[in-house]
Amino acid sequence: MSAQRDLSQSVLQVIFSVFLGLVVTAFVGIGVNTFYPEPRYVTGPTSDYAQWRLITSIVLLVCATLVMLLSLAIAETGPVLANGALLGGLFTMIYAVGMGISADNQWPRLLVVAAALAITVAVGWWKFTRGRGPVATSAVSGAGAVLPGEAEARLGAIEAKLDALGRALRD
Repeated sequence: MSAQRDLSQSVLQVIFSVFLGLVVTAFVGIGVNTFYPEPRYVTGPTSDYAQWRLITSIVLLVCATLVMLLSLAIAETGPVLANGALLGGLFTMIYAVGMGISADNQWPRLLVVAAALAITVAVGWWKFTRGRGPVATSAVSGAGAVLPGEAEARLGAIEAKLDALGRALRD
């Protein structure tokens, strides 16, 4: 019963993180549109609208970067909120790239997408690889090999979750 409760708690945490990410994206998008609204009347062929889309994509890119950095800063306080903020930054980054792709200017939109790629890779590298050195190999090889303490604890936690998931799916 405890494993089932742990599984349902984990599922709720994932759902909450995704929902928080969506709300963060909506907040940033509405905030940007509140302070830099879409032009109502196009004075030129479509240059005002294309320029607005490009500037909006840059502002969204900056906001997405700040939200991602916030997620890294609060990572130690709790994984659910940090993951929700990270998803919010990623979703906002997708919004920024979409806005940038729809702009007419070739070089500026390439720069927006290049910046989004660089930021996403850097944040992903920082989030998922920092503090994790190479796994030490055991002096004993073969079936009796023992993993180092941290790796063995992680593997045990994964095995327990998989066992709980298997029991939940069989019931």
